[in-house]
Amino acid sequence: ANQAYNEMLAFVSHELKNPIASMITDARVLAGGYLGELAPRQVQKLERLIQKGNYLLDLVREYLDLARMEGGKLRLAATECMLVEEVLEPALELVHPQLTERAMRVERHYPKHTEAIRCDPALLKIVAVNLLGNAVKYGREGGLIRLHYVQDPKLVRVAVWNEGPGFPPEERGRLFRKFSRLQSPELARIKGTGVGLYTSWRIVLLHGGRVDARSRPGEWAEFSFELP
Repeated sequence: ANQAYNEMLAFVSHELKNPIASMITDARVLAGGYLGELAPRQVQKLERLIQKGNYLLDLVREYLDLARMEGGKLRLAATECMLVEEVLEPALELVHPQLTERAMRVERHYPKHTEAIRCDPALLKIVAVNLLGNAVKYGREGGLIRLHYVQDPKLVRVAVWNEGPGFPPEERGRLFRKFSRLQSPELARIKGTGVGLYTSWRIVLLHGGRVDARSRPGEWAEFSFELP
């Protein structure tokens, strides 16, 4: 039954991905006026359609990642990697449209000199996108996000901090569970699947690392991971 569930999850997610991406592209072509000038109200409606399409595409990506893990197909392809250039900056580029939409600022805190570490950059990019995406989604509109990267001889640490409601201490244990959603009213109203943090936890665990979350309710939240 579990195998059938995983196969169905992967099949449906994969089949949805390309049509949704194509619909978003078509809507962008129309909104950009490439097929004729549109009235402002029509453009506004198309932009809302694009936002909803991007939300669906994010869901599809999350479920595809989940299907890979649940099906035992998640394998570590470790290489020598510069984490800032190959993981963190590309992840920031991917969430840039959401950052712009919510008028949020990002502060980067990187060391002057970094060395390559052995990891799977494609998988760690999933983690970085999830943490940054959550910071944008749950952070305060117009607020600040801080991306910290620390490297010493024994470990590397990446932390994403955001201004916003944070989370209550009693709900901290639910954060990295599959399909788990926080119950506080301010967070529960925001759409989500409860898959992204679980996926991130699994990937970090595969690297022999650990994840953590801290918060001051009503002020800020920080999610981080460490790798040996």
